[in-house]
This record gives sequence, structure tokens and C-alpha cells, in this order.
Amino acid sequence: MTTPLTATSPDPTSPLSAGAYQSAVGNEIRKGFRFAWSERLQILIELPMFAAFALLLGPLLGQGDRLATGTVTWTLDSHTTAILVVWFVPFTFMYMQVVKMFWRLLGEIQAGTIEQVFLSPLPSWLVVAVGRIAAAFLETLFVAAATYGIVSAFVRLDIGWDLAALLPLFLGMVASIGLSLMIAGATLVWKRIQLVNDAVLMLVMIFSASALPLIAVPSWWATISHVFPLTDVVGSLYRTLFTDQPAYTAWGLGGLIPMGAVSLGYLAAGILAFVLGERAARRRGTLGRY
Repeated sequence: MTTPLTATSPDPTSPLSAGAYQSAVGNEIRKGFRFAWSERLQILIELPMFAAFALLLGPLLGQGDRLATGTVTWTLDSHTTAILVVWFVPFTFMYMQVVKMFWRLLGEIQAGTIEQVFLSPLPSWLVVAVGRIAAAFLETLFVAAATYGIVSAFVRLDIGWDLAALLPLFLGMVASIGLSLMIAGATLVWKRIQLVNDAVLMLVMIFSASALPLIAVPSWWATISHVFPLTDVVGSLYRTLFTDQPAYTAWGLGGLIPMGAVSLGYLAAGILAFVLGERAARRRGTLGRY
């Protein structure tokens, strides 16, 4: 005699197949693309600002004394601008991943559809992360390519492209996912954390820029900067694309050990933060309440 299956009792002889997991991942990626497409006008409006940022900041770097005395030489330096463009790529991905993650999750909480995240056969943190990765990657690719095109129309960009740059870029993506999960976990609990989100990204931007040989920072600043997710990534990209030094070193700025440890550490911390945030919201009964 067999027991009939009900909606709440899954068939024990039919475990979740690989196709079920692929379907769950595909659904989240498509959802991420729909969010990205709905924000296309916003991206197009912001695009000139990214290019203007590189063009306006480039001539000012390294001229702090002249800026203070009002004798700045306003010229577009090819080397300086190229370094800024390379720094801009990993930061743009982190910006897209973190900011879009926050607003997407907040939107689902407001719309009352956040429960869908927890109905997937995948771990909830993976569902949340994977839905933005592909979309953030394509958005970054578009913004970076357009920025490169606009800036190169004004100044020649000499960048020694090398496949070795793929490793720091990948680790930068890992760190970005981890940071976005931290923000997502906090969003589940406290909801309105826009200022915290912006402040964190501002700190990441400022400290990652200290890895570039364009600004001088105190020794304590350089030491602290290694704690932030993109500092060693940017340092590794600079060494790989703009110097004759070996692409990879074990230690030092951009070294494989600190870069890998920080990136994987952010990912692990992000997963933990999201799981704890989810549990806290469930315990309080505020998971879907805005």
C-alpha cells in the first residue's frame, strides 16, 4: 500500500534534479536582467558622469600643492587617465552589485515577493547573490566599454592588456558578492540603510584608490587599506597592466595571499551575515514587512 503524495509531501523517490537547480538559477538571472533592463534609462543618464569623473579627476591627481596655490596645469595625461580607467572597472562592478542588490531586495520586500527567495531549492544567500551577478557583469561591461570609448576620444589610453588581469578581476567579483551579501543581510533586518550602503561604497572607493601610485597616503592609511575589498585587487591590476614586474607575487600590495584571503573572507562574512540577518528577520516576523 502506498501513501498518496500531497502538495506538502514531496516524492522521496524524486530528488531534486540538476535541471531543477539550473531552472532556479536561470529564473533568478532572468529576474536580475529584468531589473537591469528596467533601469536602462538611469544607466544612460549616469554614463556621461562616469566618463566626466575620469576626465576631470585625472588632471588634478598629483597636483595637490599647485591646487592649493591656484596654479594647476590642466592637461590630460595619458598614463594617469589610463590608470583611473582600469581602477574604475572593478569599482564599477562592486557598485553595480552592491547598490542594485540593495534596491532589488528592498523592492521585493516592499512588493511582498521576498518569499520567492526562500522557496528555491538553492540556499537563500545563493539565490540572492546569483540573481545580480550576471546582470551586474553585463552592466559593468557596458558602462566600462562606453566610458573607455568616451575617454579615449579625448586622450589616448595606453593599457597593456594581459590575461593575467583576469585573476584579480575574478577575486574582485568574489569580494563584491560578499560585500553585497552583507548589505543584503542588514537590509532584511533594518530595511532603510541607504546611508550605510553609500558610506561603505565611499570608503571602498577612497581606500582602493590608495593602491594607485597617483596619490600619497600616510603609512597607517596604506596599512588599513588592505582590509577593504578592492585595494589589493587594484594593486594587482596596476602591477599587471602598467609595470614590468611579475604579474603575481605572494605578498605585498596586490599579492595573491592577501588578495585571495580578503576576497574569500568577504564572501564567507557575507554568507554568514545574510544567514544571520535572515534568521533575525524570521524570528522577529519582519522578513516581509517594510
